[in-house]
Amino acid sequence: MKSIFLSCVFLLALPGCGEGPPTDDRYLSPRQLAEVTAAAKDDNLVAIKRLIAHYEATPGNDVPAARWRQRARDLGDVQELYYQAASRFASARVAESAEARFRLLAEAQDAAKRAYERAPEHGNLLLVEQIEREMRTALTE
Repeated sequence: MKSIFLSCVFLLALPGCGEGPPTDDRYLSPRQLAEVTAAAKDDNLVAIKRLIAHYEATPGNDVPAARWRQRARDLGDVQELYYQAASRFASARVAESAEARFRLLAEAQDAAKRAYERAPEHGNLLLVEQIEREMRTALTE
């Protein structure tokens, strides 16, 4: 009985053997990475966002991910501008000094306004308004 059970477990596990880990489209093969990088260097925003996803999905690649995020913001990518604004805003709320807080809020405001200019959506406007309220509060403290 025990050997029948083990045989069934073995047969059920066999189809998964040799397949390797599940595929994740965030990861690029070396060939794909070279192709996508070449396109990103030509300011192809889709390629840049693909590189961001790849580098964020692979451990130890925070620096290249940040570099490509910056490039996407420079090209006016709304998602990256919003991400920048929201992350700077969150950092400002826990900043140790008033100077650091105001600098982070100014960076957040700039990114949020650029995001709103590119995509005048309600969520982008709300972020701009929230940052501006926080800046007014910071000035009165």
